[in-house]
Amino acid sequence: MVEKPNLYLNHTKDEINSYLEKFKVIVKRGNFFIPQHEKRLKNKEFIYKYRLTTRKQQKMLLSIDTLDFCYSIDDDKNCEERLYIFAKEFDLDSWGEQHVVLVYVKTVMKGNDYIVIVSFHEPEREIKKLFIERGIK
Repeated sequence: MVEKPNLYLNHTKDEINSYLEKFKVIVKRGNFFIPQHEKRLKNKEFIYKYRLTTRKQQKMLLSIDTLDFCYSIDDDKNCEERLYIFAKEFDLDSWGEQHVVLVYVKTVMKGNDYIVIVSFHEPEREIKKLFIERGIK
């Protein structure tokens, strides 16, 4: 039986602001990777469907803000790391048709110099934003 990772909803806005500050410095440098291998086909299909160049992906990631934060979970592959989950709406072009799309973004920071965007696709289930859903100011 596989254990579910711990889910964390006890973050403050200041913590997420701090995470995003580091995140954006790394993304601006272009030091991010969105896996598109066999286990991450959703990422690959999403990037293809909306014709997302690396530049467009970078622009989308840099637009994420604190209010887009949902929760964090332990990384089941590395107990020293935490995955941060965000959801943000984007106006995207799918081969000539415009769509407003909610994008699920799961990130893990590798030290202070690299980011892996584990998930970058439409959410598979309903997702709630921590600070908006709870009315935290």
